[in-house]
Amino acid sequence: MPLRTLTFLAFFLGSTAATFVYPMAGVVCYLVLYHVYPQTTWWGKSIAGFGSRYALICGACLLVGTFLNLNRLKFGRRFLLPVEWGLLLVFLAILLSTATGMGWDARTVEFLDKMAKVFLFALLMTHVATTPRALWQIVVTLVVMALYLGHEAHVAPKGAFTDNRLNGIGGPDFQDSNGLSIHLCALIPFLVVLFRQQAWGWKVLAFLAAGYTANAILLCRTRSVAIAGAIAALLSIVYIPRRHRRWAAMALCLALAGVTYLSDDWYWKRVSTLFTSSEERDESVSTRLIIWSGAWEMIKDHPLGVGVGHFQRQIGRYTGEQGIVKRDAHNSYLLCAAEIGLPGLAAYLATLGLAWATLNRAVRRLRASLADADRLELIIFANRIGLIVYMVAGFFSSRFYTEGQWILIAMTACIARTVENELRALEPRVIVLDQPRLVLPGLRQEALA
Repeated sequence: MPLRTLTFLAFFLGSTAATFVYPMAGVVCYLVLYHVYPQTTWWGKSIAGFGSRYALICGACLLVGTFLNLNRLKFGRRFLLPVEWGLLLVFLAILLSTATGMGWDARTVEFLDKMAKVFLFALLMTHVATTPRALWQIVVTLVVMALYLGHEAHVAPKGAFTDNRLNGIGGPDFQDSNGLSIHLCALIPFLVVLFRQQAWGWKVLAFLAAGYTANAILLCRTRSVAIAGAIAALLSIVYIPRRHRRWAAMALCLALAGVTYLSDDWYWKRVSTLFTSSEERDESVSTRLIIWSGAWEMIKDHPLGVGVGHFQRQIGRYTGEQGIVKRDAHNSYLLCAAEIGLPGLAAYLATLGLAWATLNRAVRRLRASLADADRLELIIFANRIGLIVYMVAGFFSSRFYTEGQWILIAMTACIARTVENELRALEPRVIVLDQPRLVLPGLRQEALA
């Protein structure tokens, strides 16, 4: 059995066992499983016969561990925050679409199974990761996973490339170049958090992860990330804490120079198609416009949605093009509206808005009440920019069912509870002492009471 397999088994078994005592171990384990996904690796084939659904086992252990340690968790006075209600509303819309849509098929079952697991983990994470230490563990895990995916992209064989674009790295959400590059781009702000720490070990880890991550994104050669990354980079100057803005501007200049150095003609040729005229558009762009038009017609016909997993099966009826069958929507918002209906789209947009408002409130409370909150402010910044990447890329790629997006949305609730716990720790505690009683000789205590 390969050494990697033994290392994975030791990590998985140890983490799931520790989850019953320390639930945060289960959160970290789940995040690692989401990115690594051993079922698709060469070293995971030697244990494929067990047929284990590692993430499901980890999630079940996390659920049990959370209940066993419920009295020790610091999730505050409110069991559900507004953004968590938003998550539940989106999941309810997904469930309702199976009744109002066009029935069930294999893709419906697949997506329902996945989203149930996603939202369960999200709600567990928001009640477990509620301290600065827990948030820091999440940030470090995401950075290490960015390094892992970047390294896997660096050593990927030629067979992993289709039309000079990298595919098939990591879990199911990263099997296509769009999914991998968008997620890696959303993780880059978390590298900034490590870069700005004083310890050189964190800086070195962030530097290595940045190099591998940038190279992997360029190998994917996706236009949606070129747009989302550019917008996120500009907004990062606005949202990063003021004392870090000069450093951020210099880092962006160096990053641009690095991208220019690492990129090749294939990358720039593909990106340049964003600026061509309608007559010079490539087939991919033209096809997306036709699909979006067909998706709008589908929404008008089925305002409550065609049901989870039915978009690809139905889109051919609305495009008028025989060559467009079983095609993806290439737009998170159109896919959401088409499959789970306009009420589902409203719930999705409301959840994004609540996540954004949660970060705004958290950063205001930090700046008003905590003198030394630099690390927490940087984590809020990273979470915000990661969400921006997903929201912008969602206009050009279908990320609605992508777990990474929902993890970042749920992380805003973790931040809100962490800030609440930090502020509560600063509140003065009133200690009530027993009042002294006067005792006179010859009198019984009952008479003085």
